Amino acid sequence: MTDTPNPRFYDYVTPITVSRSDSYDFKAVGPVRRGELRDRDGRLLGHVWTDDRQAAGFTRIENPEPDMAYVRGRISQILSGAYKAGVPASQLLNPALYAPDFELRVTP
Repeated sequence: MTDTPNPRFYDYVTPITVSRSDSYDFKAVGPVRRGELRDRDGRLLGHVWTDDRQAAGFTRIENPEPDMAYVRGRISQILSGAYKAGVPASQLLNPALYAPDFELRVTP
């Protein structure tokens, strides 16, 4: 039996970028700040967080009610829009970004 290497293992792979980030990084550098995100009825939906540098995101509550399913997608749109508009991560805990659909409560 001859040991012939399989040519597919010798292909040269060139990495290419297939997409670019349209939002803030999800890996925080240092401590994070967060604010409670509530709906118009005052129900807690989750927390918006930021490291004030380059990372930000939304963490929903455990066991959300079925009518809360839209929240993650809507907050993702808000954060993506802020990123594209050049809003620094340090300004993401501004309640005006989430109004009138949501109320962001930030404690000092």
